[in-house]
Amino acid sequence: MKQSHTHDPVQFWARIAPDRLALRHGDRVFTYGNLDAAIQESADAFLAQGLGAGEHVSLEFDSSHSLHFVVALHALHRVGLLPVPIGASLTADERRARRKKAMVDLVLTGEKIESSTPSAATTQAAPVLALGDAPPLVRDLDAPAALCFTSGTTGEPRAVLLTHGNFFWSAIASARNLGVRPNDLWLSCLPLHHVGGLSILTRSAAYGTGVLIHDGFDADAVNTAIDRDGVTVLSLVPPMLERLLRARGGRIFPTSLRAGLIGGGPIPAGLLEEAAELRFRALPTYGLTEAASQVTTLSVREWPAGLASAGRPLMFTRVEIRDESGRAVGAGVEGEIVIQGPTVMAAYFEARDRNAAAWDGRWFKTGDFGAWDGAGRLVVLDRRMDRFVVGGENVSPEEVERALRTHPAIADVGVVGIPSGAWGHEVTAVVELRPGATLTLDGLTAHARLALSAFKLPRRLVLAPSLPRGASGKLLRGALLDRVRDQVTLEEAT
Repeated sequence: MKQSHTHDPVQFWARIAPDRLALRHGDRVFTYGNLDAAIQESADAFLAQGLGAGEHVSLEFDSSHSLHFVVALHALHRVGLLPVPIGASLTADERRARRKKAMVDLVLTGEKIESSTPSAATTQAAPVLALGDAPPLVRDLDAPAALCFTSGTTGEPRAVLLTHGNFFWSAIASARNLGVRPNDLWLSCLPLHHVGGLSILTRSAAYGTGVLIHDGFDADAVNTAIDRDGVTVLSLVPPMLERLLRARGGRIFPTSLRAGLIGGGPIPAGLLEEAAELRFRALPTYGLTEAASQVTTLSVREWPAGLASAGRPLMFTRVEIRDESGRAVGAGVEGEIVIQGPTVMAAYFEARDRNAAAWDGRWFKTGDFGAWDGAGRLVVLDRRMDRFVVGGENVSPEEVERALRTHPAIADVGVVGIPSGAWGHEVTAVVELRPGATLTLDGLTAHARLALSAFKLPRRLVLAPSLPRGASGKLLRGALLDRVRDQVTLEEAT
């Protein structure tokens, strides 16, 4: 029988383990008792402003106000308001556009939350509430929990409506895959407004375990936290993993670090192998905002044998690979990844046409391409919309990127297709070089020819100081394509 309700997780742990660590941010510490008190104070402040259940409230905190974000998120849940996390690093116009799309009724920023709920900024002043006589708070799993925006890597970001049930079942499935220990401390250096950051907060609250929040990613700070602060689990995107390993200097990771989830884009095989040599269980994961983060994750039991894959579907989640006719295919055959289960979103918000196109009955069509390996693990290839045609042949930009990334001069690379008459498209590689390195198109194609067919080889090389990446580390392929088009137009004009 499907469970339709659960207790407010922070209140639950405040009742039975009020002194247990909930959050750490710099020198500020919340126990579950402190956190529950701060949440209730903020919830009362929201009610005092006359906000009604179901209204949409955007959370626009920069990384220095991470604790305010956490308190506000839980407080909004407690009074039935809908959080709309929006990255504070976006431009004013971008934030206004997202508020409009999400029909936001109230905007919360670091400044506003400081003035209205001082206890959120000063945890020492937050008393532990006497909870003995208060009735347990009950949460409807089918109720909306967050309106999250996708990364918008190739176009306009989509507003995704996720329920409390989506996050709850995701937490249970992740626990089944990774296990949970009472002293677990999950390091969060991902943006909290992103679904990956939100998932760390919601699953840790469900488990009654601690979260160590960093203001963004600093490789030295993360290494210190792993070595000295008792971090047991962390979540990273591939560029973060690379920087972490570079800063590590070959030092073996401590056994206290149980695992790390690595997702948000293609992962160079060499990175995972280097991490394994340092005894870091870096587990590839495939997920998306529409599924409350994880869909598949390599298990510790299959590490490091399955590093070439993104692991198996998590508990409760069904995954199929389907060909163009919609038929499920077996191992080794490429097709679209479709998913089903209780972690899959309720809907895209106010987007009837987009919802109609995204579903096939009860199955959600991710738009991503993948295949099963011989052991039944998922190998993620790329986005359907990213592929382009060269001389009548389909080219996967991520396949080309994987081959180019092994060149010793390349720090980062993105591949796009530029329209090229009857030929279809011209494979264009945008490269960020390592310090002091040089690279020519001839040298790049000579390297790539060892792994790629002729039609997949780059015909144009663009050197750039950096590549456009979103807050979660994903390559913004649409922005990259616009940048290359502008440069090509400029070259043709001169």
